[in-house]
Amino acid sequence: MYKIGVIMLGGDKQNICFWPSYYSCEAGINHDLIVVHRNMLGTPESINNKNGNVILENKIINGFDVPHKAFGAYKFFFEKYKDQYDYFIFISDDVIIKRDNWLLDIINSLNLDDKIGFGASQIFNGGTKYPHESHIRAPFWFAKTKALKETIWNFESDHDGEMKIGDQISNAGYLGIQVGNKISLGFDVLETNHITQLLEQKYFPNKFPNGKYSLNEQDYFSENENYLIDDFILSPYYHIGQQNIIKDLQPFDLLLYLPNNRSNIKHEFLKYNRNIKQ
Repeated sequence: MYKIGVIMLGGDKQNICFWPSYYSCEAGINHDLIVVHRNMLGTPESINNKNGNVILENKIINGFDVPHKAFGAYKFFFEKYKDQYDYFIFISDDVIIKRDNWLLDIINSLNLDDKIGFGASQIFNGGTKYPHESHIRAPFWFAKTKALKETIWNFESDHDGEMKIGDQISNAGYLGIQVGNKISLGFDVLETNHITQLLEQKYFPNKFPNGKYSLNEQDYFSENENYLIDDFILSPYYHIGQQNIIKDLQPFDLLLYLPNNRSNIKHEFLKYNRNIKQ
């Protein structure tokens, strides 16, 4: 039986985002819920995890906050519990989970191949019009413990950790995958004018912000790729601008993470991505 630790960082949005969706969406597999709080601020008095244990951890230790905000807490509590779990899920309080069996889908996807070591609900690959290097978004990501133990975590801030962790796990020899189509697993839906919020509002306005996706809705973009090839979203942020739905946003389940500094294996990653479901 798999041992799964879900590390949830509880902040001021937990009671309007994470908790309602956590209770309304079946996880589909046993897990322990490690709730990281700041002196219990905003944390519910009673937490129900019907699939396992609830563990409370204070992010403020001896009067001092664990440095580097969310990403610092991810690393700190991974190090504390790394010998107790086979998989870790890292999720922020502002994430709204969007489907039943969300956790089971993550574990099944990570187990498609031994080479897969990590993933996220949202991967953005460099080389598209999206104006950033490859990275996994920190509000909702996950990894095999063995991959994280072989990874050199090196970051100087919360944002720096988000931008580097994908490359760092890749450098340890692992593939990364996106689970879901950027909106159908779970994400920080209420972040104003993020490109994925706009994506959901354009194609699934009835799901915004806390609607659940059914099985036949989760492959919408893959199944309609040829019809959507000329569709785009216009971001109000100048540096993001107009984004092609298919080419730039890549809203595909099992999209592979393409490392910034390992261009020699990008061809193999793309080849793998085409054959992983066969």
